[in-house]
Amino acid sequence: MSRRLLAAVAAAALTCGISACTEGQESARTDPPADVVADAPSDGGGESPVSDGGGDAEGADAAGGSTSAAADLPAPDPADFPGMDENTPEGAEQALRYFAAHMIWAYQSGDTSIYEGLYSPDCNVCEENLVSIQDLARDGRLWSPTEVKDVDLSTDEGNEDYEVAVAYRAKIGEHLEPARSEGEEEVPEAYCVFGGGMNWQEGRWIVDGVYLSAEEV
Repeated sequence: MSRRLLAAVAAAALTCGISACTEGQESARTDPPADVVADAPSDGGGESPVSDGGGDAEGADAAGGSTSAAADLPAPDPADFPGMDENTPEGAEQALRYFAAHMIWAYQSGDTSIYEGLYSPDCNVCEENLVSIQDLARDGRLWSPTEVKDVDLSTDEGNEDYEVAVAYRAKIGEHLEPARSEGEEEVPEAYCVFGGGMNWQEGRWIVDGVYLSAEEV
């Protein structure tokens, strides 16, 4: 990913509720930590495990009202990401927005069925988030509902590692997340920044690498 895009997303790390590792290191955590998330351009990650379809419904109901409410949230609508199926820089931008929306929605709903098809096996951070979401869903420890608002997008077509590199920043509203030990904790409003390395494969944009961070509002 270009230095310009890395500079755009390499911000101070805050709780953003997304599974993380620092570049060159693997995270052994299952709960979403508050670290900066980075993924190398092509780190040879393994195949994605099969989604558990949102986890154990009984466990989710037992976790409390916030989890039950999150499970009823509608999935991101492809119509809200116009052009994401077009082989253009703008299409890559919309495809990364769709990826980000599904990742955040999956942390609230436990449903990874769409998310896990949006990235390549080379994206280890994408895979770590898949496993984290499935673990949380199985234990009934999902996010409470929250709002996601677009802030800005920027694109680098001259990237040496990907066809298009996109930086996307979104404002994530205040919500509840699983605490590191037990119970829930309030997470304040924050900006989450997604730096996505995008490649066009089989008629659609695929996330081949991702760099994530969080910023104070």
